[in-house]
Amino acid sequence: MHTIGDWTRLNYRRNPSKEAFVSFDGRVSFGEVAERAWQLSRGLREAGVKPGEVVGVLAGNSTFNAELYIGIANSGSIYGAYNWRWAAEELAGGIKESNPSLIIAEDRFTDLVTQAIEILNNDAEYSGTIPRVVFEGEVEKLRIGTGVFTAEITSEDPLCLIYTGGSTGIPKAVVLSHRSATSNALNEIISCDLGNNPEDRGLILTPMFHSAALLCWLTTHFVAGSTSIIAQQFDEETMIRLVESEQVTNTFMIPNMMRRVMQAGVFDQPAFQTHFRALHTGAGLLRMPDKERFREILPNADLFFRYGLTEAGPQVTRLHTRDMLDPAVDGSIGQEYFTVEAEVMIPGTTEIAAPGELGEIYVKGPSLMTGYLNRPEATAEAFIDGWLRTGDLATRDDRGFFFFKDRLKEMIKSGGENVYSVEVEQVLYTHPAVLEAVVLGVPNLEWDEEVRGVIVLRDNMTATSDELRAHVRKSLAGYKVPKKLEFVTADFLPRSAAGKLEKLTLKSKLGWLG
Repeated sequence: MHTIGDWTRLNYRRNPSKEAFVSFDGRVSFGEVAERAWQLSRGLREAGVKPGEVVGVLAGNSTFNAELYIGIANSGSIYGAYNWRWAAEELAGGIKESNPSLIIAEDRFTDLVTQAIEILNNDAEYSGTIPRVVFEGEVEKLRIGTGVFTAEITSEDPLCLIYTGGSTGIPKAVVLSHRSATSNALNEIISCDLGNNPEDRGLILTPMFHSAALLCWLTTHFVAGSTSIIAQQFDEETMIRLVESEQVTNTFMIPNMMRRVMQAGVFDQPAFQTHFRALHTGAGLLRMPDKERFREILPNADLFFRYGLTEAGPQVTRLHTRDMLDPAVDGSIGQEYFTVEAEVMIPGTTEIAAPGELGEIYVKGPSLMTGYLNRPEATAEAFIDGWLRTGDLATRDDRGFFFFKDRLKEMIKSGGENVYSVEVEQVLYTHPAVLEAVVLGVPNLEWDEEVRGVIVLRDNMTATSDELRAHVRKSLAGYKVPKKLEFVTADFLPRSAAGKLEKLTLKSKLGWLG
């Protein structure tokens, strides 16, 4: 199995003049990326950074960051993707856990890094060394020499650290190998035809410290020898401008972003009709009204829905564009990727659930994580007989389509009955006036928890609480119908940097923590 260093060398030979990365801060070809990666590799060794040691990176979406990723990977060191949205104390925690030999940071994060280092200096329990920090303006001084630099690394060696979202506690650093990244990239190319066309130009809209951007888009297009267009931030104007000026052919966005841009008329712009060939979405819910609307606006573009998690490398299943409008699998997260083996198991066992029976999604395959950094107990808990336990509840039909139901830890217990929030949200999304729907379990002395919902309506459309509750009741049992619906604006919903809804924060904002 190839390493990122192998792909760097192969693209240097195969696509030397083709653009690899394009962003606000520059355009570089595959040949230039390779030369600069080899120079950085030498510089890191000269600076004392050994293979297998972490280089922490605090940088936004940019060509600068993309080049760091390839250069650090080529050196045999580990790219530590720090979240630039962290507070100083959170960054200090990330540094403490990953123990980097070096930190490379954009100049705009000088104060944040300085504060984090000060926290570590005052931490009596911290026994590690304080890492050297190299800021953006000094990175060029690290680059040394010319020509190929070959590190003695294998596909099993660690490539990167990506931090989990931390919805259930302190974020954990997921260790992913070169084998994992290459396997995921090949799965994307084979199962989703991503980057497979020489003319593909993929637009990265989500933060590069998350696996969707770093592994599914940047790495996949790099392996395929295709171009990555890196947006500094997501907004409608930026998206339209980049699709038009850079002839973007594909992108990934979560469903709420997809609904937002459709409502704003972004996909109606001429550039999308001319260049755009595929939209990939996931990490949320997508139902038939939105799929039909997308197909109506862009009849010649493919639409894929995908499910995964960082620990799986990240992709597990995808609903192929050919199945997208099949009513029998509306709401499905699709079928396995090419090299992925997934099953629905009875939680805590390796007993395969019967078709239609609820269980937990387990995953095997070459793209799985090596483990959680310095957390052997957590790593052991995540696996059972070689299977990765996802913590996600689902059913699987006799055709092999998976249907996600809920996070195991977010299932609502109401009056002795299990209520799966996603099941209720799926029904709410079939109402034409609903743009966003969130279902939560709220403490209740009589019922343990009661089902409540938070609704964002589409522009110029109305719906009452009674109307929506009646809509749910047509499809679901009475105990699954939200007792209360709160109507809010889209900007009220708290989201992570990747755009994922933060349910615990939402409960707090509404005063629903009990």
